[in-house]
Amino acid sequence: MRECPVLYPTLEDIQKPFEAFIEKHEYSIAQAGIAKIVAPEGWSPRRQGYPDDLDFNIERPIRQHATGSRGLYRGLYIEEKPMSLSRDFRPQALAPENLPPPASGPGDLERKYWKNVTLRPPLYGADVLGSLFDPDCEARGWNLRRLDTVLTRVLDAAGQSVPGVSEPYLYFGTWRSTFAWHTEDVDLYSVNYLHFGAPKQWYCIPPCSRKRFEGLVKGMLPDMFKACQEFFRHKELIISPQLLDTHAIPYIKTVQHPREFIINFPGAYHAGYNCGYNCAESVNFGTRWWVPVGAKSAVCKCNPDSVFIDMRLFR
Repeated sequence: MRECPVLYPTLEDIQKPFEAFIEKHEYSIAQAGIAKIVAPEGWSPRRQGYPDDLDFNIERPIRQHATGSRGLYRGLYIEEKPMSLSRDFRPQALAPENLPPPASGPGDLERKYWKNVTLRPPLYGADVLGSLFDPDCEARGWNLRRLDTVLTRVLDAAGQSVPGVSEPYLYFGTWRSTFAWHTEDVDLYSVNYLHFGAPKQWYCIPPCSRKRFEGLVKGMLPDMFKACQEFFRHKELIISPQLLDTHAIPYIKTVQHPREFIINFPGAYHAGYNCGYNCAESVNFGTRWWVPVGAKSAVCKCNPDSVFIDMRLFR
C-alpha cells in the first residue's frame, strides 16, 4: 500500500491560482491518484465559523442500505423526506445510537466499519447545492464557491453551468455513511474540503492499476456490467481493502481531517466513508492535462440524469 502525497501550501501559495498549484504538483498526484492538501495556519474559508444552528435544507437525504458479503457489497439508497440540517439531520446524526463506537484509533474504527457494513443503514445528506466559503474569502483563487480552472472558463464562455460539477455541493455525513467506488463525471478532477466534524476515510486506486481493478470487479459481477458497461458510475459498489489485498490490487488510503483538502486525479477510482457527523464541500475542476482524458471518458446511458459535457468546447 502506497502513501498518500501530502502537500503543505503556504499563505503565499494560496494567494495564487489553485490551478497553478495543482499543475505544479500534477505528476505526484497522477502517480497516486489522490493527494491531501493541508491548509496553512492563519487561513480560513469562513470568518464566522460553523455555529451549531447552521442550517440548510437537505432535499433528498439518503438512507444507505447495503447487501453482500466477504468484502463485496452493493448499496441500495432510499430517499427520505426533506430535512432541516439544524432541526432534523444534526440531532439524528448526534443521537447516542448513531455515534461511532469507542475505538483505539483510525485502524480500529476502520475494522468496525467493515464489520458492520450491512447493519443499521446510515443517513447521508449528500448533493446539497451550496457553499460554506465566504464569497469574498481570502485567497479567492482557492474558493470552492468559484474555482477558476479550464473547466469553468470554457463552460462560462459557452453559457453553461453544471450543479455539483462546476458548482459545489455540500455533503453532511454521519457515522458509516458511505461514498461508493467511482471516478468523477467526465473523469474530471475533484477537490473535497472538510469544513468541520469527524474525519473521512478515503481509498484510492492509482491510475496505473485502474484496468486491473476494473477487471477484478467485472469478473466478479459480470451481469451488472453486461447490463451497463459504465456500472461504476451508478456509485453502488462498496469494496473492502481486504478484498483488494486478497487480489493484490494496489490502493492508497488516507484519513481527511477538518481544514484539509482531498484531490482526486482524473480517472482514479476512489471511495470511502464518514467517521461521524461532519460537513464537506466538493466540486470538480479541470487542468490542461485533463482535457484529452475527458474526451475519452464514457457516460452511463441508463441514467437520464448522467452528466454530459460536450468536449468539443475544449478544442
